[in-house]
Amino acid sequence: MALIEFQTGLGRLLREHKSSDPLHGVNLDANEKRYFETLQETAGFRFCASIQRSWCIARAAKSAHFTLSLLPDKERQALLDDWVDAGAGTNSFFDAEGESFLGFISKRLTDPSHELSVCQFEQATFRASNGASSYASPDLSGLANTDRKLRHGRHATLVRLYLDPSLLIESMQTRKPLPPLSTEPLVLMFSPGLPQLCNAPSEEEIATWEALDAPASVGTLLSLNISPETLAGLLEQGTIDYAD
Repeated sequence: MALIEFQTGLGRLLREHKSSDPLHGVNLDANEKRYFETLQETAGFRFCASIQRSWCIARAAKSAHFTLSLLPDKERQALLDDWVDAGAGTNSFFDAEGESFLGFISKRLTDPSHELSVCQFEQATFRASNGASSYASPDLSGLANTDRKLRHGRHATLVRLYLDPSLLIESMQTRKPLPPLSTEPLVLMFSPGLPQLCNAPSEEEIATWEALDAPASVGTLLSLNISPETLAGLLEQGTIDYAD
């Protein structure tokens, strides 16, 4: 058995032990497959698997601390179990893993809800932070071409919080029920080029973001009464980017 096949097979058994065919795609002969099938039934392997699982769950829980703290214990544990059972939780880069896990959680939460808002807030923080270390503002001269298309920045996110952050933190600390959703949410923009990664966008900046749910040309955005200065500012801070 080649070393790469052994490493791949062992890794698959550890990460996908609940899969019906964890060794799919691994180049093994019949004897080698029997070896792995026997291995996963040993006490030593089960112990190693339990340690890794515990580590993966703890790591995922840490990356989504605020979001998970708002969920009932049963729902929180189910999300962590499903995440790890799918083979996730082993990424060497904590921020990237955290962003992915929060994206996984967000698909299972009610929209709108306090839980989803906090999930998006945590995910946006990871996303902007991941992009900030290598971020460089693009050439603003491209805005002179009205046919040039723009899109959302890869590391940018618009988040709406339906509760005053101080009340939200108090609720999480005291475990008190959250109040009803506010009809006037607090809007925050996360971008890698912002000094603090986050600010409160203007109405025009929000309108620009919403107009870019799909890529749109500079000319189209200008026709919506969005100023060139707003486009330049958003482009410089990484909230939007060229689509080509």
